[in-house]
Amino acid sequence: GGMGGRDRDRGGGGYIPTDGPRSPSRDGSPPNDWIYNMLIDREKARVKRDFVEADRIRDDLRTRGVDILERERRWQHKDGRSGARPNADDGKRGTGAEERE
Repeated sequence: GGMGGRDRDRGGGGYIPTDGPRSPSRDGSPPNDWIYNMLIDREKARVKRDFVEADRIRDDLRTRGVDILERERRWQHKDGRSGARPNADDGKRGTGAEERE
C-alpha cells in the first residue's frame, strides 16, 4: 500500500495544494536535467552578482516544487527527488544543451 506518504510534508513553504493541475500544459514535475540546467543559470547569475535574475530563477524553481538548499549545496523536489547543486561552470545536461531537433 503506497498510502501514508502525505504526512511527511513538513509544512512545505506555502505550496499550492497539489490536487489539480496548476497549469494545463505541464504535469508539474520538471525533469532532473531541466532543474540542473536552471540551477546552472542561477549560479551564473550569482557569479555576475545579478541577484535579480538569480532570485527569479529560484522563484521559478519553487513554483515547480523545487527548493534550493543553500547550505547543503543541494536541491530537492517535493516529490522526493534531490541532487547536488551544480557550479556555474558545469556543463548543461540533456536535450537543452544543444538543439538536436
